Amino acid sequence: MPRLLDVVKLRAGYGMFAVLHDISLHVDEGEIVALVGSNGAGKTTCLRCVSGLLEPRSGDIVFEGRPSPGGKPHELVAAGLVCVPEGRELFPGLSVRDTLLVGAATPRARAARAQNLERMFELFPKLRERQAQLCSTLSGGEQQMVAIGRGLMAMPKLLLLDEPSLGLAPTIVKQLFHTISAVREQGVSILLVEQNVRTVLKIADRAYVMENGRVELEGRASDLSNDPRVIDAYFGVGSKEHV
Repeated sequence: MPRLLDVVKLRAGYGMFAVLHDISLHVDEGEIVALVGSNGAGKTTCLRCVSGLLEPRSGDIVFEGRPSPGGKPHELVAAGLVCVPEGRELFPGLSVRDTLLVGAATPRARAARAQNLERMFELFPKLRERQAQLCSTLSGGEQQMVAIGRGLMAMPKLLLLDEPSLGLAPTIVKQLFHTISAVREQGVSILLVEQNVRTVLKIADRAYVMENGRVELEGRASDLSNDPRVIDAYFGVGSKEHV
């Protein structure tokens, strides 16, 4: 499969505090790639660099064969790289419909926003019922649907998802990950940051395990889910993760 995203020896941090130490990863077209690890491992910082929200200190980020470090977030969105941030960051005073339409900000997305809005309602049937409601009145799971739908309205080639299952009930998490798989089937590649390791490894093609700003393990998700080091760290009694 063609390479969509390449991150090579990325270093980044905040002020004098270094967070990422020579991170390398890639995403091919049509893949779901998971970036997992405990709190403070550097997962969100990596996404912030890729999406243009944080300038790396060194290293290369290449999207569709073109270097992207220093690119403004709106330019990356126009190129097809869209991030759905942790915490959703919705406008509580906007309706569901208006929030989704906000995502169609680029000329290409605006030209197809009617068709894409209908596609979001097919992907998230609950949002069709709730389209006139204010986002502040929705449940956490419904708000996450709106956040992902808003990102998809920009017609991304690569969708970055930062902790989409955070704070959601297990039944809602299962539905959410089913929808993420459906998004990939529609031709959108996904780089997914998650602490819910057991669940994300069931839908991902490949995964990178981060600790202390470094990639400690990488490989096919099915192989990592059976790796004793992953099982001991994330699945076992006394593990770091509660999944």
